[in-house]
Amino acid sequence: MWLSFYLTVFVTLLFLGVPGYLLGRTLGLPRMTALLAAAPLGMAVICVMGQVLSMAKVPATPAMMVGLPSALLLVATLLRNRFFPGVRDGAPAVHPALVALFLVAGLAAGYIFLAGILPSPNAFHQDYDSVHHINSIRAMMDSLSMSPLDGSSYSTESDALVAVQPTGYYPSGWHVLCATVALTTNVSVTSAINAVNLALMAVVYPLSMLLLLSTIFPGRTRVVALGTAASLTLTIFPWGICNWGPVYPNIAAFAMLPALCTLFMRAFMQGGIRRAAASHLAAWFLATCGAVLLHPNVVFSIAVFLAPWIVAQLGSSSLRIRLGSRATIGPRALATLFAVFFVIVWVGATKIPAFADLVSYHWDSFAEGDGAIANVLHLSYMRGMWPAPDAEQLFPAAILLVGGVLLISRRDTHWIVAPYVIAACMMYVACCSTDDAFRSVLIGYWYSDPYRIGSLATIFSVPLISYGLDAMAEGACRLVRLTTARNWRALPAVAALVVAAVYVPLALFYPGQARNGFSYEKSSPWATYVSYAYRAYSHDAPLTYQETDFMESVHRLVGDELVINQPYDGSVLGYGVTGLRCYYRYYSGYGSSSETWQSRVIRQRLYNIANDPQVQEAVESVGAHYVLVMSTDERNNTFVKNTYDATKWSGINYITDDTPGFELVLEENGYKLYRIK
Repeated sequence: MWLSFYLTVFVTLLFLGVPGYLLGRTLGLPRMTALLAAAPLGMAVICVMGQVLSMAKVPATPAMMVGLPSALLLVATLLRNRFFPGVRDGAPAVHPALVALFLVAGLAAGYIFLAGILPSPNAFHQDYDSVHHINSIRAMMDSLSMSPLDGSSYSTESDALVAVQPTGYYPSGWHVLCATVALTTNVSVTSAINAVNLALMAVVYPLSMLLLLSTIFPGRTRVVALGTAASLTLTIFPWGICNWGPVYPNIAAFAMLPALCTLFMRAFMQGGIRRAAASHLAAWFLATCGAVLLHPNVVFSIAVFLAPWIVAQLGSSSLRIRLGSRATIGPRALATLFAVFFVIVWVGATKIPAFADLVSYHWDSFAEGDGAIANVLHLSYMRGMWPAPDAEQLFPAAILLVGGVLLISRRDTHWIVAPYVIAACMMYVACCSTDDAFRSVLIGYWYSDPYRIGSLATIFSVPLISYGLDAMAEGACRLVRLTTARNWRALPAVAALVVAAVYVPLALFYPGQARNGFSYEKSSPWATYVSYAYRAYSHDAPLTYQETDFMESVHRLVGDELVINQPYDGSVLGYGVTGLRCYYRYYSGYGSSSETWQSRVIRQRLYNIANDPQVQEAVESVGAHYVLVMSTDERNNTFVKNTYDATKWSGINYITDDTPGFELVLEENGYKLYRIK
């Protein structure tokens, strides 16, 4: 089982890396840049293929999704190398040894923070968003329709006819990737989810961060190397967010975010080499399009990082725009105008109808003013929001402060602090602001979700912490140079190793204040994270192991027959987890104007099928011949308490062995399957 799981991780990396690298080389990217930015480029290839095949009504098999474009891109790469030799890369180089370092560190951290915690490869976080994720992936696998624009859990031709409510646009690039990988390796949907997430967090994110750090700190190998410790020991991202929501598509987009920002920056570091600049811009555009189909807020995340960089570049340039014969606009004025323009566009975009649902979604504040400030300063962004425990990471917070002060003191690096400061301010608003209009403008593009914004702040804090760690290493070197070991050549490398060896345990095990239930206590970031992660993956509600086994037995008995179910008894996850064609695959939308009449009648009056012609017509219309009844106990049938209304499910809850029109055909542990007579 575990061997198949790790093979699935490897397949995920191949599916992202091979077509992504070849696309980068076809566009003219240098080898190293193409390698480190392969994941977002590969995501673009997979999404394009999924949409094209969906529109052409061609089955989206793994061979078509990955094999065909990889073969075509290989030919294109060879032809380009033959007729259009590559040009010199004017952007900062990336040392190959650093790739190995980030890979090893990322894989080790991935095992410690995720793989080593999973009770089994098939374990999954049973929370609200899992329902959509798991069912949508299964629907793609069954239908072989991999459109990244379709988030439906009813994708097969037969299921589309009986969908209980319509579905709109939902960015589904991550689901497409999971479905393609699961079809290839023949693992369960939940195992594929864990494998894809592990690949994203343990490999894609570290390599993406390596590309960014190497670009903003050119020639500073030690700063970049220490980025391994800085990027992989902050518990909120990439690790903690995996246990929240779960918002897996946003994890994928954030994992690729550093590379997306870097491709744009490197396009303007080519020293006048136009072809190289055009190659990087084309790669950035395609990679961003792929990432948008993971989650659209990646565009605004890119903007938060790149806007300060653009302002800094304009302000330090010699660019002047002449207005008439006398007036000119100088670099500082251009930088100011761009900043104003950026703010206008940012605020104006909140008024676009397409973003209405996004920016109007609100989370309640969960910290007072002083507590919110402490959360930001101590890197415990979610502290106080239950059920999202988050312990203070005091040592990284101190190093971040040192790095930030040092970066601000240098004219060529002060802009690096700005993205983090902006994200920190956004986090403060997420913690304590009660002004919905202000929240919509500032943090609405992330659903005002504190965990997503905290993850953004975490990503942007890595350069500051890396620089602070380098300052510690340099301080240690200066102390040693006062001794007889001042000419020791290995001193810089040894200093970095010592600093990392001291930093990692202090970052993870130095205790800070954390929330435990409704009280606060001292706890290390690692202990707090592990407690939350174990709880997330050991959850057996609403779908217990016994219920899963029963639904698998039902699936073997009924095959592809449609089964009417009461989703709040755990069977809402049944389709995605077991493949059983459950009729109800969502938690919400019941009673709305978009619900089909068949669904409404079945929910409320199915138990009266023997005497109600309309119920008979509804059941015949959807083609169902079976009813699944598991727990009808309101205390146990769902942990999403605020969405369950037993009165809406009388049609199923009232069915017993004595109800006319139903025949008991299978029973285990009190769970029952009835055939509709």
